[in-house]
Parts: sequence; C-alpha cells; structure tokens
Amino acid sequence: MVEPLATLLHDDADLRSHQPLAEGPDGVVSWGRFHEVVARRQHDLAELDAPAVAVLHPDPIEFLATLWAPWRLDKIAVISTSGFRDQAQALATPCRDGICAAGFSRAALPDVLPADTALVLYTSGSTGEPQPIPKSLAQLDAEIAALDNVWGEALAERLVVNLVSHHHMFGLPFGLLWPLARGTRFYTRTVHYPEPLEELARHHRLALVCSPVHLQHLPDKLSRDTVHGRIDPVFSAGSPLDSATASRCHELFGRPVTEIYGSTETGAIAWRQRPQALWQCLPGITVDHPDAESGTSAAASAAAMQSLRVTSPALPAQQSLVMADLATVLEPTRFELGPRTDRIAKVGGKRVSLTALENALLTHPWVREARVLVLPERKGRLGAVVSLESDGNDALIDRGRRVLGEELRTHLAASFEPLALPRYWRYVNRLPLNSQGKSSSEVLRELFVGERQSRFAHLLDCEVIATGQHCRLTLQIPHSLYYFNGHFPGNPVLPGVVQTHWAIHYARLHLKLERVFAGLEAIKFQHIIQPGAIVTLELQWMAERDKLHFSYHSPTARHASGRILFAPETRP
Repeated sequence: MVEPLATLLHDDADLRSHQPLAEGPDGVVSWGRFHEVVARRQHDLAELDAPAVAVLHPDPIEFLATLWAPWRLDKIAVISTSGFRDQAQALATPCRDGICAAGFSRAALPDVLPADTALVLYTSGSTGEPQPIPKSLAQLDAEIAALDNVWGEALAERLVVNLVSHHHMFGLPFGLLWPLARGTRFYTRTVHYPEPLEELARHHRLALVCSPVHLQHLPDKLSRDTVHGRIDPVFSAGSPLDSATASRCHELFGRPVTEIYGSTETGAIAWRQRPQALWQCLPGITVDHPDAESGTSAAASAAAMQSLRVTSPALPAQQSLVMADLATVLEPTRFELGPRTDRIAKVGGKRVSLTALENALLTHPWVREARVLVLPERKGRLGAVVSLESDGNDALIDRGRRVLGEELRTHLAASFEPLALPRYWRYVNRLPLNSQGKSSSEVLRELFVGERQSRFAHLLDCEVIATGQHCRLTLQIPHSLYYFNGHFPGNPVLPGVVQTHWAIHYARLHLKLERVFAGLEAIKFQHIIQPGAIVTLELQWMAERDKLHFSYHSPTARHASGRILFAPETRP
C-alpha cells in the first residue's frame, strides 16, 4: 500500500527514523538520515525570496531531499530536462554542498498556474522550445496509485535500480516517488552501465527502471545464471522496444520486459509485454479519439489510425489530452499504437510538415535516419540531422559536406518548395539520444549552436579516494562536443589530444594539481571513443614522481592510458 506524498512530507521525523529508505554502496540510508539532508536543504532555501526553486542534482538522495525541502516550505519545485540551460531567468543560488537549486521569480514561471501546483517540469516540444508542465501532489499520487495497483506486489522485497534520469517524468515516479511512497528501497546511485546489475543481483532481487537503449546494449558477458529470475519487473520507456531486444531480455531475465507508454503531461498511460502488440491502460485511464462525440461508429473509428485522446486522473480535474501519436482504439482501455502525428512548423509564414520532410529524406538510398527541426536561433529556418548509410558516408568523405547537402536538397526539391528545404545540415554516425532513449529536439539543436558546443564531457559521477590522490569520474561524451567538428566526417571520434587535456583538467579540478605540464610518457590509444559513450576516467597522482597516471575505460573496452609528466611551477 502506498502513502500520499503530502502525508510523507509532513510526517513526524522520529516516527520512522530507523526505517530503511534506500540502499547503496555505502550501506542503508534510513528515513532519519534522509530527514537530516532535508533539514539542511530547508535551511539553505528558507531565506530564498522566490516562489519556486529549480531542483537539479545527480545524486538521487540529494535530489529527493532538494525536492522535499521546497515542498515543505510551500514553494514550487521546478525540474528541467535541459538542466536549465534555456531558462535564463534561473538565478543560481549556492547550497552548502554546491550548486543544487536556483530561485525562480514569478516572471520566470507560466502566467497561470493551478493553485495546487507543487511541481513544474520543463520539457521540449517538437520545435525544441521548453514547455512548462504543472503538476500537483494529487496528480503524482494518482499515478503512483495506478502503478501500485498493477505492480505493487511485484515490487515487494525488491531494490529499485534506476538507469534513467530522475529529472524526467519516468525516472522520477518509477525510480524514486513510487518506491518511497510504498516503503520499497531504491538504489542510491543512478546506474550508468548495465554491468553493475550482475553484482547487485547477487545480493538483491531487483526492479529495473530503464530505456530501450540500455536494454539494447546489455553486454553479451552478462551472466544469465546470475540475473535470471533476479531482475523483475523490468520497466522500459521512452520509445518502443524492438522485438529482438525484447526476446533476448526475456531469455536473460526469465520474464518479459514491461514497456510503458506515457508523456510528461499524463505520466504513465499504458503498458504491454511482447509479443503482445496491444497496449493496456493503467487503472482509471481511458482512451478514445477526438472525434468520438461526432457519432462515428466504432467500426469506422477502428478502420484507420487516428489521434489518441487520453483521460486520466493524473491530468488536472480528469481532463483529456490529445497525444502526438496515432492509434487504433479497440476498447476504452486497449489500443494499438501507431506513428507520431504530423509535426507542422511555420517557416517564413508557411506551414511545413517536418514529418513529410523526414519521410522524404528516408527514401534517399544514402540516408539511414533523419530528423528535421526548427532552429529559432537561425531565424526560424530548418535544420536536418542525418545518419548516413555506408554509400552516404563514402559520398561525404569523397565529395564533401556541400556536395552531399546539395544532393539531398535536390532530392527534396522534387516534392517541396524552396522555402521548406532545410538550410543547415549535420551528419552523425547515429542520431543522438538523451537518457530516455529519445532524439529530442533539445539534444539535436545543440548540434547547430556553436556556443552550446561543449569543450568537456558531462560529468555523471565523481569519486575522490580519501588520500586525495586518486579519483574516478564517470563521463558521458556529448554528441555536440566541439572537438567532433571535422574529426571525422560521418564517423566522429574523440581526439587523443582532447583525452589528454581532459585528464589534466580534471586532475587540477579534483586532485588540486598545481604543477606545470612537462611532457607525455607511455601514451596508448587503444579503442576509439564516439559520441554518446559513457566512459570512466581513472586519475592517479604520483606526487613523489611528479606523474599523473590516467586511463579511460568502459565495460566493453580499454580506450586509452598513459602518464603525464609535470614540473614544479616556476615563479619570477
């Protein structure tokens, strides 16, 4: 049974202080320990003269505490999947343990918010512009209750392990709020690699929250004997799971993967398990088509896919929402999901179908995948991100970007007027995905904006050993990294000189290295690092020898290693 979030928020801290809340590499985290972290966050935020607080923290416990604190102070918590890069009004306010929250003025929030708003999530729409989605505690409770109604017993005596970001409306309820509300432990780290699952499964029965990308990249060496029957349920959301991956996971785990369909606005809507193609609505949720009131017969309605309309208690006041997907509704609680509805954008005052442009690009033999998007910072013109087949990559290398772009524009010109043709082109090895397994407009737009092209990886985790001379960093390589430009066309690779520069940079940052670079020794680059990869950077400072040992590795390969020589800084 789950408890309402409002009850847990204002619970007596001593009532359950010794009860376990979560568990991680450092042991069990009790409710008492959690309330101590919440109390610090409340102290940090109590004097903040703003009605809302932006919540951003990679650690699940710290994130949850930073979410709890504004709610207990009757402030609105604001979460952004972009990390607030696009919300210029967010004013960074340092917390005691680093930048973890920011004050939002009333002008930075939507003009009209329901009186009971507790949470605002910013998520990108089809044009890439951040859209605020308000949520009340009652709406969150409604989704949690629906999840527990279906899978509550399956979650009992499990450790919930989250592979997706808790800043999304999948990782947040499934990975944190639901286990918290029902008293099921969750893991205190977001797991970035699937390899730790084997060790965790030796000691716990697990429930897994992940995306299709994680399941597609499960390593072959993952021991079936260890994980079989030990990881269940497995929840996957973000995009449909392909049948081959679904079959392999069923064989590996001994149970089918539970796919979740939903959105930020609605939360979870429905679920299915392959080979079943139909989606089953969660309790209390119904679906139909927007023209259902027009008298169209059920048989006629099912004859062709139409827009899907959802009615859910997780929407404000039992409202309905028309989704951006086509579907065939067979019953009020069962449907077959189809493709996305046509995405229409205004370009130069004219309506242009982005979906039609993408479909036309896919008919060219050189194109494997394509996404077209509006670029507001480029006067609203269109950009295309294209993943090429081998022949297309050959053309890119042999003939260059300009000739390839002209070829694809000529291909589109047969069906579209000149104004509708993409002006800007980016070629990638594969379409970049966010942590939910989606090629979001926000991620794609970063490929076109020079000032957003980071010179560094995204730091997912950092562990400094007690001696202060050894640290381990988990890095995610962004697709928009500046150094991928021209290195190499169609098949970007992280340059070795950048890997060396990062080793020095992170050593200065985390190991307080203040020596002057003097040279390189025993440098080896063994396996390439490509966009989207998650790698571990190990740094060991040998102070007595003035050497920094570094190595990059991932579960599948050892990528690079070497020693960097330093000399004492000379001063005038």
